[in-house]
Order: sequence, then C-alpha cells, then structure tokens
Amino acid sequence: MRRVITLLLCLVSPPLLASACLIESTDDQLPVRMCQQNGTIPPALFEQQFCQPRIPGREFRIQMQDSCPGDAYGICRGAHTEGVAYQQDIHYYTAPDDAPVLKAYCEQISGGRWHQP
Repeated sequence: MRRVITLLLCLVSPPLLASACLIESTDDQLPVRMCQQNGTIPPALFEQQFCQPRIPGREFRIQMQDSCPGDAYGICRGAHTEGVAYQQDIHYYTAPDDAPVLKAYCEQISGGRWHQP
C-alpha cells in the first residue's frame, strides 16, 4: 500500500510545482517580455530566485501566474541553469527575430529543446 501511495504522490507532485512568472520590462529601454514556467524547482526558490531578473539599470514587473500565456513565438523546454539540475520552460514574446539566437542558447547552453508553437 505504501508503494502505491508513493507512486501516486510522484505522479501528482509535478503539477503541484507548476507555476509561472511573467516578466515584463517597465523602463524605456528595449522591451522585454518573457515567461518562466516552473518544471522541477521548489516553489519558494522559483519565486524568490529564478523569477528575479538581475540586469543593472533595468526595471521589471513580475506577475506570478498558474501558467505562461499562449502567444509565445518560441519556447525553450526543459531549460537548465548552469550548475543546477532544476528544469523550467522559458517562453519568449518580445522579438521573433531573436529566435535563431535564443534557439542556439536554448539547445547549446541551457540543454533544452526549442519549440515553435
């Protein structure tokens, strides 16, 4: 019986971790709009560390959501941050012309899979 409960918890746990943060620039510089969909990151760590862009001189609005909006031009699925085993999906909305660079970064640096919806 314990094995069945453990198996059920393993099957249910990933959706419990699912959350997203929509990140949008609020300054007058080049617009940025992206969303990070949590995969395996503990919720508090995701919200307090992964959803906090650190770009000097830039200002952002961060909105926590259940999931990312569906109008992305590209998604890096299963992205990893260097030195960390956690995964997330990163949705890009701002500049479709950036897709080739973001795709290369996704696949070669983040270890993710590029998807164009």
